[in-house]
Amino acid sequence: MLTICAIAATIMGASSRAQAQATANNEPAHVLVSLRYSATRANSPPGSCGCFLLQGAALDAALPFTSRLSAVLEAAGNHANVVPGTSRQLSTVTLLAGPRYTAQFGLRHSVFAQGIFGAVRGFDADFRRGNDATDTATAFAYAIGGGYAFRLTHTVELRPIQLDLLQTNLPNGANSRQRNLRFGAGVAFTVPLGIARR
Repeated sequence: MLTICAIAATIMGASSRAQAQATANNEPAHVLVSLRYSATRANSPPGSCGCFLLQGAALDAALPFTSRLSAVLEAAGNHANVVPGTSRQLSTVTLLAGPRYTAQFGLRHSVFAQGIFGAVRGFDADFRRGNDATDTATAFAYAIGGGYAFRLTHTVELRPIQLDLLQTNLPNGANSRQRNLRFGAGVAFTVPLGIARR
């Protein structure tokens, strides 16, 4: 939780600096807000290929520092009705933040890469530490990946693919580590934060 608070404070400070810089350049500061469908390929039990999908949605906000570098804050939730080999469900909520690098190709095409870090909250399942099991658990998590975006208008872009390696460290009675593949698709909107002064 301290890590998340520190990341949030850093992003809030960066927001103030970015807005001040945009004002100095006579440009309105903005944030890029994305909403996407999210699916995570997981396995149960640990080390096996009892593969299943957690499905849900993700919302992220990217605040640009420069034309290529931005700070990202992401919240995502996923759910599976049944975990193979158990009679339990599984739900996860992640809150992650970190840097994103974007490369533009022409006026409409761009690709981005990011590394975001924070925490995961798991519930509706058995989280095992030795002989003990609980219904909920909170642990460290991170996602490293990227995606492709196609700009439809000045303020709207389509994101047909985003792919991340998502690691969560929820207790599982073995190595307490889940390395999963997460993919998604959605749209992003440019939202102004204020009006530049002239």
